[in-house]
Parts: sequence; C-alpha cells; structure tokens
Amino acid sequence: MSLSSSKENSPRQHDSPRQAGSPRQVDSPRQGVLGKAPQILVGGQAVWEGVMMRSPQGTAMAVRQPSGAIIVQSFSFPSLADAAPLFRWPILRGIAALWDSLILGIKALNLSLALGSKPEEKLSKGQAAFSLALALGLVILLFFVAPFFLSRLLSFWLPPRLLAVVEGFLRLGIFFAYLWLISLIPEVKRVLYQYHGAEHKVVHTYEHGELLTVENARKFSPLHPRCSTSFLMVVLIVSFVLFVFLDFPSTWWRFASRILFLPLIAGFSYELIRLFTLYPRSFFTRVVVYPGLATQKLTTAEPSSAQLEVAIAALQASLGLTSIETKSMTSSETKEK
Repeated sequence: MSLSSSKENSPRQHDSPRQAGSPRQVDSPRQGVLGKAPQILVGGQAVWEGVMMRSPQGTAMAVRQPSGAIIVQSFSFPSLADAAPLFRWPILRGIAALWDSLILGIKALNLSLALGSKPEEKLSKGQAAFSLALALGLVILLFFVAPFFLSRLLSFWLPPRLLAVVEGFLRLGIFFAYLWLISLIPEVKRVLYQYHGAEHKVVHTYEHGELLTVENARKFSPLHPRCSTSFLMVVLIVSFVLFVFLDFPSTWWRFASRILFLPLIAGFSYELIRLFTLYPRSFFTRVVVYPGLATQKLTTAEPSSAQLEVAIAALQASLGLTSIETKSMTSSETKEK
C-alpha cells in the first residue's frame, strides 16, 4: 500500500543568534505530573547531524548546519493506520507502526542530508524506495535467513528443537556483532549515536514534565525503554521462543515460517512494549526491558550540549510549542568548553 505525501513547509532563517546551551524555555504541557506515565507518547530518531521527533501534534526535524545554524522543518506524515483504520487494531497496529517507522526513517534521513552538510547525497524517490527495499532485504537475510541455514549445518546431530535453539543464539550473535561493527565507525558514533542519546535524553525530560532545557536534559539517561533497539531485542527474544516451540514437518516449511510470521512477531512485540509503558516499575517489565537497555549502550553515546539543543528544537516543533523554525548560532558558540 502506497502512502500519500504531503507538501512540506520550507525552513525559514531566524535572524538573531542565541547562545548554545540556552534554548528558549517552553513549559511542557505535562509539567507537574512528575513520575507518572506519559499521557502523550513522543518519540523520534537520530538523522544526519540532527534529530527527528514525532508526536500526536505533528512531525518535525532539526538539523545543525556547518555554519552552526539549526534548521527546523515540520512536515506531515500520513500513517498507515490513518489510511486503513484496520491497522488500529492490536497486533496490526504494531505492523503499521513498524512500517511507518521504516518509511519515515528513510524520509527523515533523506531530508536531513538535504538540509545539513551533505545536500549532494540526497536520494531521489526511486533511490529512497530502493534503499528501503534493500534495508528490509538485509534485515531478513542477516537475522532470519542466515541463522536458519547456518544452524542446519548441525541437522545430522541435533533434533529440530535444538536446532531452533542454536538458530536463536546465532540470530542474537549476528545482531550484536552488527551493532558492534558499526559502532567502530567514528562518524557513525558522532553523527548518529550521540544524536540518538540526545533524542532519548530530551524525551525523558518531556516525559518527566520538566522544562525543555539543555540543563534539564543533560541529567537524564541516554537509554530509553521504548527505543527501536529495545523493540528489536524484544522481536528477537519473541522469535527465539516461538520458533523453539513451533515445529513443521519439513525444513522448507520451517524456513517459510521465519518470513511469514515476522509481521505477527513484530505486532506482538509492539503490544508488549505498550504493556511495559503502562507498568514501567513492575518487576516483569524491568526484567524484559533490561536486555534492550543494555543493548542501547552500543547504539547511543553521551551527547554534547549543542546536540541536546538540536533535539529540543525538534521536539518543541513537533509539539507545536514554538513557531521558530530556524535557530542561528555562530560556529564558535556551539563548541564545547
């Protein structure tokens, strides 16, 4: 199903520079409800030299340019659930959320390249579609196809259920090896992982009902239980358990089940994450969420004050808390002391 695109707002240059680390203070609509579960869920992702944030009020992205200016652009994104109300049902809404995240992620990354330091690398619509298909293909190949056939090398010595256990551990091993390898790339760590940490810190600040300032955001953890990394860990754990107990008479049916059941596994994992959000302090939630939080230590890094300000600008714009679309700063003002 294709998603219709809407016209994006053009970014506007704000005239006067401000000091880094002192963003405009805007009261959170939830201030005063410290410690309670959030009434409005917000989230986002790191993009090239910036952060994309999404809330029920809208979607916005903030990108820092080489000059030091922060370009903030709001844009609409019709979700799959809006186009087909069937995808608002449990399990199906998880499938829709995963699809929306993939589509929006490619769009936000492409837009960040256009607004940031690498406009020449912006993808065309055809290239973006190919990138999405390639990403999906690699995920299925690396985390489902490869572990299945590698585990089958032991089929002469192990019964099917033990093969499924070996397959599950191989899947986890490949996942951690992938995260570790890309974490060794310095530019990825600086541009994506630090902004990933900034996104989490700012979301924590909002969810705790505090003012959206760099000082408040700095004290929170760069790890967040609703992160996509945690979601992927839940998907891997659910698939591990399911395929150990789910058996088929032939090898090819077992292989097909890894692909055919993937959307349902994603949908069920999404429902678990929603349940964890309702009971964040329960022992069961802490046990299940812990592997995802531990894994985020490979995908996040402590952000700078300048990166936190970018994340704050994105969240403020997505919530409609400010009309400023571009905050300008000189390069010297953004340097860390």
